Amino acid sequence: MRFGACAATFVGLCLLLSAQSYSQAQEPAATVALKLVDIGPTGIAIKRPVFAGACKTCPWGVLALVTQAAMKSSGYDVKICFVCWSEYGPREIADRLKPIFPSIDADDPIRSYIEDPPDAVPDISATSQDNLIAAWNGTGPYAKDHKQRRNYRLIAVVHQPNFLMMAASRKSGITDLSQIKDRTQPTWIAFTPRDAGIQSILDYYGITEEALKAHGGGFLRTGDRLRRAAADVFIGGGILADTPEQRVWYEASQLNDLVFFDMPEQLRATIAGQGSYHRATAPIALIRGAERLIPTVMRSANVIYVRDDAPDAFTYAVAKALDEHQELFREYGDPWYYDIRSVASSSVIPIAPGAMKYYRERGYAH
Repeated sequence: MRFGACAATFVGLCLLLSAQSYSQAQEPAATVALKLVDIGPTGIAIKRPVFAGACKTCPWGVLALVTQAAMKSSGYDVKICFVCWSEYGPREIADRLKPIFPSIDADDPIRSYIEDPPDAVPDISATSQDNLIAAWNGTGPYAKDHKQRRNYRLIAVVHQPNFLMMAASRKSGITDLSQIKDRTQPTWIAFTPRDAGIQSILDYYGITEEALKAHGGGFLRTGDRLRRAAADVFIGGGILADTPEQRVWYEASQLNDLVFFDMPEQLRATIAGQGSYHRATAPIALIRGAERLIPTVMRSANVIYVRDDAPDAFTYAVAKALDEHQELFREYGDPWYYDIRSVASSSVIPIAPGAMKYYRERGYAH
């Protein structure tokens, strides 16, 4: 009895500490404010354009660095905003706003990948095609702005394979995501950045944060890699790079043993029907533990874009520089693909006239 009591006490203490750990992970972290930095005159006219990018290891930050390097031979000194990510870049470009990003978590490791942004209105930017279309139509995260932004013009469409993956920790015992809604023990779910595809997965399996909280679990929000990797379930986009957006897969697969799930055909059809993703098969060894072909969906199109008032000579120069320096897309770590068959292809947002002129000269467009 004494041993049983001690064992019960020990288990209870472990559960308590675990709960406290997760609880602490949900507490708001201290933030550090960023400030605008005077970098002198900027602008396309003086060949010092500002690129609204993202952190130095983020996909759109890498595209900013690629553009900066490619434009040097043309005499351009491209300056970069490394915090113009997410919804910020498209707003700042369209509305001619200086960078607006007041603070980030003080302990966020992304701090080492950013700099205080330039005190200037950006001239060029990069984002996912889906994000820019949402800004164009005033939907998704831009619906609250109550307006459409139709002054974007594309310079280049480039691709980064991003597979929507679902997995559970082997020790959780979860063998199908349909088990989660009826699970009585705490279930913690970690995500890559949430989007409509991820929400469709939650809806399909009847998963809500309120129901998870009722059993002591929830959606895990923390930058701590050990706490995040200790989650029970992982959902989100996976690529072959340790980016801040997708690094949860690298951390979790290294620190945990994961079981990956096929995406049911009905769910694939639902997500593909939304227009952002298309049916795909994740390759073997995409992530540690994914040791077979996995039916899922993927998206890949990202864009480098400007306002519609950008000079044709500038968009021509950018298109030419990116084409002539395609090697840069494979030299910055992220898996980027420049495809002459799709670089000037967009069904929604027009290609900038100067860029289109270049592509027609090269035979990439008609």
